[in-house]
Amino acid sequence: MYVCVCNAVTEDDVHGCMAGGCTTAKAVKAACGFKPGCGSCTKRIHAMVSEYRTASELADALTGGPLALSAVPEPALAEAPGPTAGPAAPAPIMPETEGGAETPTAA
Repeated sequence: MYVCVCNAVTEDDVHGCMAGGCTTAKAVKAACGFKPGCGSCTKRIHAMVSEYRTASELADALTGGPLALSAVPEPALAEAPGPTAGPAAPAPIMPETEGGAETPTAA
């Protein structure tokens, strides 16, 4: 259904802008390329943005929300300071054969 007849913008266009990151009616209008017109669409766009934000906040509340970024603490080093190559990878476990010899396996 058309949200703005003056600019031929549909609900799908508005939903696409909001999914793309627009969080205000002003941002939706800019992203959809609205030109000044009669202005009757403004109230509907505000309602759509509000519904979208409410649904997004509800989904975040139900799923625990997006995790806030935080600094990762430096691990305490038991050795003297110096360049490190990072943690060593554990050695692969190789199955033994009947004769006691190990056979390589594909990882």
